[in-house]
Amino acid sequence: MNDYLLKETILDSQTVIQLRSSVGWDSLSEPTLTKALSNSIFFASIWHQGQAVAMGRIVGDGHQYFYLQDMIVDPAHQKMGLCQRITEHLVYKVKSIAEPGAFFGLMAAANVAGVYQKYGFVERPANMPGMVMPIN
Repeated sequence: MNDYLLKETILDSQTVIQLRSSVGWDSLSEPTLTKALSNSIFFASIWHQGQAVAMGRIVGDGHQYFYLQDMIVDPAHQKMGLCQRITEHLVYKVKSIAEPGAFFGLMAAANVAGVYQKYGFVERPANMPGMVMPIN
């Protein structure tokens, strides 16, 4: 694990496109992705042998709303605790600036929700469903 380095520098769009592709996520245009990444509140990536192999970021307004977003670990580097390392770092960063009453959320696939529960994330109650609007 010592040969994995965590950095806070925002990755370039080409690197993020490669990471997204490695896990089967949809492609985004470079201009859109560059704008999105530059608006991150916090960013963390993990590097191995000079290459970014994992990332995650925090988006929101930086005061009241924070969202953990774009957690990606290249499949060749999964099951090594990289997601947990990034999550711990980003949760620490949010807690360092968020005031009581701030909202900190995320959307996760059903099979990985448990990963985030150990950091204090809880599922929304049935009477408060989360919703999403796909833009096609």
